[in-house]
Amino acid sequence: MKALHHAADRLNGWLVARRRQAPIVSNRADLDELATLAERDPRALLRPVEPVAVAFDSADGARGKVETFAFPSPVPSGESANDRVHGERWLAADRRSKSAIVMLHGGFAPSWLAERLMARPFLAKGIDVFVIALPWHMDRAPSASGYSGQYLLSGDVPRLVRGFSQGAHDAAALVLSLRQQGYRRVFVSGISLGGNIAAQLALLAALDRVFLLIPAVDPFQTIFRSPIGAGMARAASNAGFDDREIERAMRLVTPHFAGLPKSDPDAFRVVHGAYDLFCSAEAIEEFVQAWGVTRVRSLKVGHRTFAIKFRQTARLLAHDAGA
Repeated sequence: MKALHHAADRLNGWLVARRRQAPIVSNRADLDELATLAERDPRALLRPVEPVAVAFDSADGARGKVETFAFPSPVPSGESANDRVHGERWLAADRRSKSAIVMLHGGFAPSWLAERLMARPFLAKGIDVFVIALPWHMDRAPSASGYSGQYLLSGDVPRLVRGFSQGAHDAAALVLSLRQQGYRRVFVSGISLGGNIAAQLALLAALDRVFLLIPAVDPFQTIFRSPIGAGMARAASNAGFDDREIERAMRLVTPHFAGLPKSDPDAFRVVHGAYDLFCSAEAIEEFVQAWGVTRVRSLKVGHRTFAIKFRQTARLLAHDAGA
């Protein structure tokens, strides 16, 4: 059984490694600057966040009541497409709910398909669902991008680090806006890449629940030491980026290196795969120990095969949020 889950992860890693890499525009000096920042203060990229003005536009959709929105990123990258955050709100009922969840997607996601599946039990509990495109994904990808997420998950380590941090600040700005709009309870969920962003978000804003699903809480291990990162690691090496400097720089977006979150450890729920080759059980254990998280569920799945437990997990988490 374990071998099958490992095989699925290795196959996925092989397919991702064959994709065309985004051009690397950063240089070694950019990486050295981030590595030095990380040595001085692992919280160096965390900035105060203010609520943003979010205006909703109604849209037709078979899923029910859907509203689109957009707002400027509080941490711009300089790429106009990437610096406008696009999202949707899926309403649980005609009358606005007092509870909301922000769902953060995984790496390379071309759409919110997984979030639509996960949203159903939350909507049934009367919880409004918000989704946003993370940096360099979906509508935030530049015109030259060959696929969603290409310019984030690449060998350009400085752009990757700053993109991870940008995503956390984008999500934090939305969460603070939801509080301002009258939502009394605000939850967040994140899958894989989204799990890393959700954990970083918890350093910036207090949340009622934080659901981390197969989270990339050690992004250096996930991107540069696992099968899914082979192509990115090769591109980074070809660009002359030193492994030790990469590891130091990645500490800036390794959540538990930046201190404790604003929420109590009891607010966290972590679900991971015991056979996951991308986000290892050892990395999860280091994270939960550092933050004192005790609500941890280990499933006998890998990273890719987590999909077979997805609906069941969504129902359990929605029940938790609705309690």
